[in-house]
Amino acid sequence: MPMKIFFPAAAMALSLMLSACGGGSSGSDADPPVFNSSSSSSSSSGSSSSSSGGNASSGSSSGGEAPMLPQSGNPIYGELDNYKSWLGSSLSADEARAEHILTWQMDHGGFYKNDASTYDAPWNGSSPRSGWTGAGGIELGTIDNDATVTELMFLADVYQRSGDSQYRDGARKALEFLLTMQYESGGWPQVYPARTGTTYSNHVTFNDGAMARVLILLDHAVREEVPLNGDLFTDEQRVRMEAAIAKGVEFILRAQIAQADAKTVWCAQHDPVTFEPRGARDYELPSKSGKESMLVTAFLMSQPQTEQVEAAVRAALAWYHSPVVQVADTAYVKRPSGSDDDNYNPIQSRSGSTMWYRFYDLGQDVGFFADRSGIKQYDIMAIDAERRYGYEWGGNYGSELIRYADTVGYF
Repeated sequence: MPMKIFFPAAAMALSLMLSACGGGSSGSDADPPVFNSSSSSSSSSGSSSSSSGGNASSGSSSGGEAPMLPQSGNPIYGELDNYKSWLGSSLSADEARAEHILTWQMDHGGFYKNDASTYDAPWNGSSPRSGWTGAGGIELGTIDNDATVTELMFLADVYQRSGDSQYRDGARKALEFLLTMQYESGGWPQVYPARTGTTYSNHVTFNDGAMARVLILLDHAVREEVPLNGDLFTDEQRVRMEAAIAKGVEFILRAQIAQADAKTVWCAQHDPVTFEPRGARDYELPSKSGKESMLVTAFLMSQPQTEQVEAAVRAALAWYHSPVVQVADTAYVKRPSGSDDDNYNPIQSRSGSTMWYRFYDLGQDVGFFADRSGIKQYDIMAIDAERRYGYEWGGNYGSELIRYADTVGYF
């Protein structure tokens, strides 16, 4: 029998919401997974699992009485580690960078998608702090390209080592930005406040792992994973994080794409109200996404395996396992840097490798491509060279997910 882990009454919110709205799948007729009973139980305000993928604790909030999967090998671990490349050779160097980061933080608490070099110097007080604006010229924060999550993690790390409350306050302010930007339906847009002049940035975005990464951060904070532990956040903030995770899981379950009445995976963007798949830039058409759905599925596998969550995970894994979806003995190999060979095809035969396309048709499991004309093509060589080599169209997206699923008894 799988080990049962019990949650506080507030953690029942998700299953109650799903029962009320009919969201998520109704489950499958397959036998339940043989969960590894080594999952450990700990208080959400106490010890936590290892950030490198230990057994999950009971601090997650997305279910009531439900089994947890062992987390060793879950692809979500490492998703928050981008900030580590920003760390310097000493605490004093990191404090200097953290102080610069605080000057770049916008009033709403968010950040633009800056690289580390931006924080080599403080904001000068007049230059734009964001490349995007909303109504009235307000500068927008974003979760695109690891933005805001990376700054929050860096500030948290420096606070834990220095004890200087200004870094804790900056991390709390960034958290408030993340909690505020969540839609009532449970999804996160690319930016906050709303972007003007375009619509796609205001869709719920799984693109490049954006929403999943926010949920991973919140879940780690609730379980007090280092450096999100101790008094970094208030008890009130942690309660709100639990509610945000529950709503985020609800959105994921309701947005899962059905094909021929069977649940599959997710698009890179979804409508925040209708949950329908949405396109983004001209070459990012509505689709089932082989890349973005991997992290969404892996995040669900870090949560209590309620009937609805388990059904969604099983459906997504079945899609990744499908021989129609997989491209056997094939690898996606980017054109070498500096090459101008426009006859180079990045989709190449490679014995033993498996490739998934980034985008598949919504109504069939056929991979496609597009360039800035917005015209769908089924041959990568039919799109122009600028997009053919300037975008990622395939990869071994499902491999790590399938390996992890195998270890916990799903397949």
